[in-house]
This record gives sequence, C-alpha cells and structure tokens, in this order.
Amino acid sequence: MHRYQSIGQAIEEAMPGDMIEIRDGIYEESLDISKRLTLYGVGNVTIKGGVFIRYQTHVDMRNLRFRQGQGLYIKGDLQLENCIIEEQLIRTQMMVSYGSLLMKNCAVLATSLNHFGLRVANGSSVILVDTTFEHHVKAQIIAQNCELTLTNCLLLEGKKHGIFAIRHVKLVLEDCEIHGHAKAQIIAAASEMAMTNCLVHQGQGVGIQLFDGTTLRMDGCEIKEHLDTNMVVHRSELMIADSIFSDGQGHGLYLGEKTEAKLYDCQFYRHVKAQILIENSQVEFRKCHIRNGMAVGVAIVDEADVSLTECQIQNHQQFHIIVDASGLQLRQSTIQFGQSGGIYGNDHAKIMMQHTMIRELQSHHIYINNARLFTQYCNFEQMQGNGITCIDAIFEVAHSYFKDGQESPYAMIWSDQSMGRIEHCTVDEAARPFLALSNKSLMEMRHTDIHAVKAPAVVQENSQLFVQGQVHTGTWQKDAASKVSSIEGMQVMKDHKIEIPKHDIKKII
Repeated sequence: MHRYQSIGQAIEEAMPGDMIEIRDGIYEESLDISKRLTLYGVGNVTIKGGVFIRYQTHVDMRNLRFRQGQGLYIKGDLQLENCIIEEQLIRTQMMVSYGSLLMKNCAVLATSLNHFGLRVANGSSVILVDTTFEHHVKAQIIAQNCELTLTNCLLLEGKKHGIFAIRHVKLVLEDCEIHGHAKAQIIAAASEMAMTNCLVHQGQGVGIQLFDGTTLRMDGCEIKEHLDTNMVVHRSELMIADSIFSDGQGHGLYLGEKTEAKLYDCQFYRHVKAQILIENSQVEFRKCHIRNGMAVGVAIVDEADVSLTECQIQNHQQFHIIVDASGLQLRQSTIQFGQSGGIYGNDHAKIMMQHTMIRELQSHHIYINNARLFTQYCNFEQMQGNGITCIDAIFEVAHSYFKDGQESPYAMIWSDQSMGRIEHCTVDEAARPFLALSNKSLMEMRHTDIHAVKAPAVVQENSQLFVQGQVHTGTWQKDAASKVSSIEGMQVMKDHKIEIPKHDIKKII
C-alpha cells in the first residue's frame, strides 16, 4: 500500500533533511544512515536489526522500538525520543564513539546477554533525559574520555554497576535515581562529577566509589541503605553540601589516601560501622549533623587532618569521635547523648577545641592517651565518669566551664603521667574532686575557681601541682610523695620593659 517496502529503501532515496514515516510493523533490517534524516514511527513499530549512524551525520528518531538487533552504533549525531532499546543480540546495546547522543523519554532494557546498556568513548557527548536503564550484566553505562549528562533518569537493578566512568569523564547527574545494583552503584576514576538532587539507594555493595584524582561536587543528594559503605573515596577531591548519608551496613563515608574534602550542612545517621572514617586525608565539616550511629561517630586515623565547625554529634553507642595519630579541630560544636564517651585521642593525636560543648555521656567526655589536648571556651556538662582523662599526655584547659558533675568517685580532670595546665576555668558545685593527679604528673593551675567543689584536688604518686590564684587549702588531698605548691609573683615594669621575676613557690600542704 505504500511506496517503500523497507526502511532501507526509503533511506536510500531520501534527500538530506527529509522525514520518513514508518507505519505499524516489524522490520527485520539493519539501518546504515549517512545523511541528515528524521525517522518516526506511527503506531507500533519494531526494528530488528543493527543501526549505524555515520560520522558527521545528524539523525532524529522518534517512537521506535529496537529489539533483538545488532545494537546501535553512533559515530555521528543521533537524537532519540520515545524509543525503546531492548534485548539486542550483542553485549553492548548502544555504542557512541566520536559522536553525540541525545535521548529523551527512552528505555534501555537488558537480557542476560547484554553486558552494557550504553558505552561512550573517544570524546563523545551524551545527554540522557527521562531515560531508564535496567538489568544489565556488568554496567548500565560505561564511559571513558567523554561528557555524559543525565537528567531525571533511572538506573535500576543492574547485576554489577550502574555507572562505570573509567577515566577522563565529565559526568553530570541531576534529579536521578540509582537503585539496587549488586556492586558499586557508581564508580569513577580520574574523572569529574557533579550530582544534584539525586537518590542512590539500596545497593548490594558500595553506593559511590571514587578514586585516582576524581573530583565530585554534590548538592542535595541522598545516599542510603547499602550493604557496604555508602561512599568510598581514595585520592580524590570532594565538595558536598546539603546531602544525607544514612542506614548503611558499613560506613556512611570513607575518605582515604590523601583525599581532600569539604562538607557543608550534611547529615549522617544510622550506620552499623563508624559513620565517617577518615584516613590520611584533609577534611573540613561545617554545620553537619552526625547522629544515632551503631558504633563510632567519626574515626580519624593515620595522619588525617580534620576540622568540625558548628557541627552536632550525638547518640553513638561507642565514642563520638576517635582520633588516632591525627589532628582534630573542633569549633562551636556540640557532642552529646552517648552510651560511651565523647572524644578518644591516641598515638600522638592532637586535639584542639574552641567554643564547644560536651554533655550527657555515660563515660569519659574526653580520653587521651599519648596525645595532646588544647581546649578554650568549652563547656563540660552532666558528667557521670571522668570529664577529661589524660594518660601520658600533654594538655591545656583554658577559659572553660565544668557544670553538673554528678556525685562520683571520679574526678572532673584526671592526669596520669601527664603534663598540663588549667587556667581561667569555672567549676560549679560538685560532690566529686575537680582534679586528680597520679603517676608523676606535673600540673599548673592558674586563676581557676574551685571553691565550690567537694575536693579541689587529689595529688598522688610523686605528682606535683602548682597553683596560682584562688587557693582554698582546707580540702586539698595529697600523699607523702607528692606536693601542692602556690605560685606567687606577677609581671613587673622595669625601664619600660616587662620582666617576669622568678616565682616565689610556697608549699600550701
């Protein structure tokens, strides 16, 4: 009834710019297109054969189903709209090389024969809009040396990966959902990624894995419910804002091997392992919430350098923060509501705290062993165990406030074989010692108000305490091997220069 009996005949006779209307039917033929054309289906049109778009050729295709063919190979410029690509008889259903592809409202559906839904390489550019990929054996999308943008797309239940960006890929994802892959849902190496308002969830392995110098900018995304870590990063760079990491069986976020990261206004909660694990990396958190973890809140190890500013860290079953052979700066933050302790520092860790509150923990507020601690303008409230425990450590506590120390045999500050200074601190009334020194500790306490404490200090085991200002001698305790001494003397002016005379030390016990 029509002029042409095959699509190939129409293509052969068409002039560049022509439109070819394809009526209902199954067309068992391959298409080799080397001129600018538009092909559109009217009704139910199925093409069983390969499609090859030649170099520097622009083709539009609409309302077509490509089924059980030899795949689509694009070296030119192809636009697909309202199309289905399924059950191709080769491993890669679509291949873009030295070309470009725009897909709108399409679906790429796999059988067990189809390893890849889309392969993009060799400087190609691909834009996917409202498009779905399902059930591919290896990766739904594999990309190398290309630009790839996905908007409002679905990648569902692949047998291995959702997106595999090998290297030199510029990948942009907006309003996408990636769900249910058996291994890492997104892998990127030596590439550049941007994610906005995406949901990556319920994978059998890792959610997102980045390495080898990849950069990621993420905003408004949610990464959750993976059987492994929600995000794993090695030797890469991150900037993440307003995103959620939750409900993972591993870590929420693992940063390792000299990664650099900045996270703003993010949330981490309900992970089985440490919610954030940072190893040998440099990381900055600001206005983040880390809460309700089954283990540690933040673990910082192996010469990492981490800062947390205006963060809320609460309700973890183990220490809220562990710092091992690393540095931590904590500013204007709150640590509270824990079944264990607040901060644990070990192996030459360096912990600096300013304008931070630690409260309502069932164990130590701060515990450091062979580490350094410096606090200024901090609040330690509602202590059940020791407030600050220092073993073989160096520490300084300045301009800080100790409040609501419950009745306990533990001291608010305990120093064992350590050196430290306490100055300009305030202590509320408490039925426990403020300070305990043991095992050759050496301590200096300046201008600290401890008159309301049941026992200002207990000094034992060859320890020494030097006190300046506000000395109340009635309830000090020490053994015969230790001493508590008063420091007298202030700076004086001489010939317009400030001189510090030798201290006149007097034993007060």
